[in-house]
Amino acid sequence: MKVSLDELDHKILKILESDGRAPAKYIAEQLSVNEVTVSKRLAKIIESGFCKIIAIADFEKCGFDHLLPVGIRVHGEKLEEVANILSGLNEVFSVNVVSGIQDIEILCATHTLQETKIFLDETLPSIAGIKSIAPAIASNVYKFETDWTPFTNEA
Repeated sequence: MKVSLDELDHKILKILESDGRAPAKYIAEQLSVNEVTVSKRLAKIIESGFCKIIAIADFEKCGFDHLLPVGIRVHGEKLEEVANILSGLNEVFSVNVVSGIQDIEILCATHTLQETKIFLDETLPSIAGIKSIAPAIASNVYKFETDWTPFTNEA
């Protein structure tokens, strides 16, 4: 059965986007609806897979001083294997197979310059199948959002 979000669902999600800890009672008061209605709608939204409630850490406040976008070229037959290995590294929080000059792009965070050096000079080169790496360091972050996907009406 196809589930879709209506106007009330979107209003509930809008409140949660600004305060993910907003209780159903508060949301109900803001939208002039019953608290039970909000609770049932939230359950439907989550069970249908439209969203999940999670905590997102602030990298700087957690002591990560270095944000590293890294492009990686891979020997063709090793693409999936390398992507899986990269996905398991603590420093890596995003792994994407891409088309273009690079085969894989990763986004990493490290606490210190020494950690960055070890990651770039030892950890990545030790992974079989990596042909080359093109690291960069984010010197100034203008935008970093985790709410990338706008909610749609289809599941």
